[in-house]
Amino acid sequence: MKTSIDIDREAAGEAAEILGTKTLKDTVDAALREVVSAEHRRQLAEAILAGTLAVPTIEELAEWRAPKVPLGALGNERDPAA
Repeated sequence: MKTSIDIDREAAGEAAEILGTKTLKDTVDAALREVVSAEHRRQLAEAILAGTLAVPTIEELAEWRAPKVPLGALGNERDPAA
């Protein structure tokens, strides 16, 4: 989408240096992504501080990491003894 806006070129230049971008479009896009990312980090920190962040138990982690298909069921696993 093409949009025309007035941009503070000095601020855009500083942002481009910080973000490592070359064009004004890339700088604006990267800055917008950084604002969204910063808000997600703020929300995460808030949840951690409030104690409302869902943290899996050791048992839940083990269940998630366990193979979903029994070993040998696909017939292409190598013999671990070999």
